Amino acid sequence: TDAAPFSTLQTFCLAFKSSAAMPNTLIISGADRYSPEKLPLLEQNVDEQVTNRTWNLDANVTLLRLYQFSPASVKPQIVAKILIKAIMQAPNQDYKCCITLLPERLQQADETIYKVVQLANALETSRFADFWNATNTCRDLLMNIPGFYEAVRGFIAYTLVNTYGRVTKRTLADCLKLDGATLDQYLSDKCRSAGWSIVSTPAGDVVALPRNDDHQAVVKRTQELIRFEQVAPMLKALTVGS
Repeated sequence: TDAAPFSTLQTFCLAFKSSAAMPNTLIISGADRYSPEKLPLLEQNVDEQVTNRTWNLDANVTLLRLYQFSPASVKPQIVAKILIKAIMQAPNQDYKCCITLLPERLQQADETIYKVVQLANALETSRFADFWNATNTCRDLLMNIPGFYEAVRGFIAYTLVNTYGRVTKRTLADCLKLDGATLDQYLSDKCRSAGWSIVSTPAGDVVALPRNDDHQAVVKRTQELIRFEQVAPMLKALTVGS
């Protein structure tokens, strides 16, 4: 189905703004916000965001809205770049803000957009092996998006920290698609800056992740009231026996 009118989620995203990348300074406002004459400027701005490693959710949502109003103007490569840049803002909700503005027929019809959507779905559902396999299907596009792999590895690490207390080094390597000296350097940086630590065990190295409220064991204390009639037969039996 085609995208619905501006949703509460989209309004929230624009109000919240993403902090995962430096902001882009283009401001689109006023009565002519959705004027077709804005298209070239907005499309050029997407390429500037890619080159400069910046992010402007407001401008990108405006562009996607204009594409809704004028389907014949859609440039799939520009849309794919917006979606990839939105993925890089995770765990913020920017990708959901953008994808809800894309008609499903466009998500299915264009091969490049379809591949990016599959990529995002795998990452969102923590199917990291599937995610890395999916990156191989659009490697040429991803290699032209500076900072993509760094950003998604940051999100994967965030997910692991908020899910587990410790993971094996092998599991971490698979999740991050790193190995050898590159993995060792990554771990060294995390141990120094994020409170990670490496514990040697007979089964191999284990990475201890910082504690957080989501994966700490909590002892719950409950009090159960016992009514007299529940224990009266037992007391009577004890009295008779004595």
